[in-house]
Amino acid sequence: MSTSASRSLVAVIAAAATALAGCGSGSGGYTKESIKAGFVKAADLGGKDVVAFEDDGSAGHIVYTPEDSVPTCPYAQRADDAPAETEAAVQLQGGNATGRFIVGPVNPRPEAPPVVTQGAVVFENDQLADAGMKTVNAAVAKCPGTFTIFGGPPQIVGSYTVNSRPLEFDGWKGFSQQLAHTAPPEVNPDTYDDLVTIVLHKGNAIVYAGFAQVKKTGERADSGEKAQGIMEQALARLDS
Repeated sequence: MSTSASRSLVAVIAAAATALAGCGSGSGGYTKESIKAGFVKAADLGGKDVVAFEDDGSAGHIVYTPEDSVPTCPYAQRADDAPAETEAAVQLQGGNATGRFIVGPVNPRPEAPPVVTQGAVVFENDQLADAGMKTVNAAVAKCPGTFTIFGGPPQIVGSYTVNSRPLEFDGWKGFSQQLAHTAPPEVNPDTYDDLVTIVLHKGNAIVYAGFAQVKKTGERADSGEKAQGIMEQALARLDS
């Protein structure tokens, strides 16, 4: 084989390797197991009187969504006045879900750490993850700013307000969605529920975590700031 031919062959192989790299796992190269290093741990919430376990579906029977789904508009599946196209969560094609894990205080109450419900979906390559995140964002865009649950278990009855904002740090990009649930005065006049859902995408993975806290009526809903700080701390472990 001539020198020029050899160089041409090397160029072809190099080009093919570059193309394959572009279709591979990308900068993250995450797996179902490795991505769990970025999950919130009991220590991230203080450690004391905090438990952690995998959700087998029983923890969310009141507002059930599949364990392999990504949240897009929590509680909306029980709403009486949400638009028909509203989706509480979406299942993503082509991804491998980690399952759903919960970490939180033994006794959730005002001043206690949040209850964190979290999981991830890992894809074979970045392009599939990009497509999955577009599906998530499309569903989030349809989540109404307000909705109401008139019937059902007392703990979910009431009015809901939802606000979303873009969120980006350390190469992770997605959104933070804050949901406030106020029960009717005759049911619970003293507290309200503050739920922040964060969904982020980087490389071949999509991670999510919902941070639920009980707040005293009149207390500022600041769970979004706390949730972002905890999430940044947890995800930093993936790069350490």
